[in-house]
Amino acid sequence: MNALVIGRNVLIDGVLAATDKIVNQVGRGDWQSADKTVADRRVLLEQLAKQEPQAGEHDFLRALRDAASESEAALKVMSQAPNRPR
Repeated sequence: MNALVIGRNVLIDGVLAATDKIVNQVGRGDWQSADKTVADRRVLLEQLAKQEPQAGEHDFLRALRDAASESEAALKVMSQAPNRPR
């Protein structure tokens, strides 16, 4: 059985859309949905990492992964704060 290969641009767009969705969910105080979207974004990043990088793309992908990791760390701190956004 062949695995479904999703195009790089679709994956990148998905990561960016998931990030926007997370911001909106947190803004509404919907932490449970934000956690699910974070997990979905991780899957997209993993699929992107498994594909052969294109010329000059290493820095971009590293920055995308770093930004996602930083946002996850920030979400963790925010979700544990007693006065977190609701």
